[in-house]
Amino acid sequence: MNIENELIRSESTDYLYGDICFGEALTGAGCADDLADGINKALELDSQPMFLEGLAKRLTELGVVCTKADTDIMLAEVKRRFRQLLGKDCPKAVCNWVKGTPPGVTNRCNNYDLCYALEMDLKQVSVFFQKYFLTIPFNVKSREDAVYFYCFAHKKPYADAVRFLSHSKGFVAQENAHTATSRIAQTLLETDDDEKFLEYLSAHCYGSEQQFQLARKLINEDIGYIKNTLANDPTNGVHWGRENSSVIAELLGYKYQLTDRKKQGKSLPKHFTGSLINDETLGRIIRGEKASYETLRKALMLCRFYRFYSEAQNTDDDTIKSNLMDFYDELNTKLGECGFARLYERHPFDCLLLYCANSEDPILSMHLLNEYGGE
Repeated sequence: MNIENELIRSESTDYLYGDICFGEALTGAGCADDLADGINKALELDSQPMFLEGLAKRLTELGVVCTKADTDIMLAEVKRRFRQLLGKDCPKAVCNWVKGTPPGVTNRCNNYDLCYALEMDLKQVSVFFQKYFLTIPFNVKSREDAVYFYCFAHKKPYADAVRFLSHSKGFVAQENAHTATSRIAQTLLETDDDEKFLEYLSAHCYGSEQQFQLARKLINEDIGYIKNTLANDPTNGVHWGRENSSVIAELLGYKYQLTDRKKQGKSLPKHFTGSLINDETLGRIIRGEKASYETLRKALMLCRFYRFYSEAQNTDDDTIKSNLMDFYDELNTKLGECGFARLYERHPFDCLLLYCANSEDPILSMHLLNEYGGE
């Protein structure tokens, strides 16, 4: 199984890919309102209860017929399944997801435990994570993810997952564990011996503080590139001593940070604005301190976007499309290498990033996008 394969596009996803992200290029955009079509589509995506759609679909497959509106039915069934199949109460966070709160991905054990309760196999978990949790499944460099990957791949009972997770907490961090994600996954697929699995896990997988090292390296390289570009341009208005703020301004536009967001009359999707880098989180990344998965993924995507389009020349429709395809492929490769979810057009952030890329001046479009959210 290749866990890095792209999802097969459904009819709605194919529409977003072909029309919104890769349709007619946006040319001549002079103000934020010129991006309204793409923003409205992303807002529509943001308002859709994707998780509830996926949960209702799975429960229906299991014999509990329901729709995304039947939250009481779904909550009762999920609670029952946690008690009966996992031997524990359904966590409050998962209950809140079923009630309508968008799922979080910080405590990934909750996400995997729900998949266990829904009796999914390895492929079903992979699809559910990408389509309904909007995050990557089985980042097997992480010890927790590796445990669940091994257990789902070999159809281990949930009690084994709990036992392996408890055992792995005592492992010493492996500073030089740089085995490729694909190699780890393949080894775990080929290993169906618990003792050998735990031995391999201790030597090749990271704790949470060690994850996403390549992403941090690439982001820092891009930040250095942006700072150097600003330093060599006397017209950029860089704030000396506040270089991180200037980097944010280059990536997003000044108004995003300066606006009191409680007073804004227009809005951008929460899946777009949530976890966007700011002075504080950018500083954490630079210093090698802990940053969330979403913050790191978005930071990498924005930096790659800026760097690609600061060098690419969009001179006509043909070059816009050619550059967009190159950017799409290059970014997908980097996301996969870093252990991040690949581009998914139903994710409002990914949708708007590609929408801006499909324009005459992608960097200006990104600035206008954030200006729209600051009006």
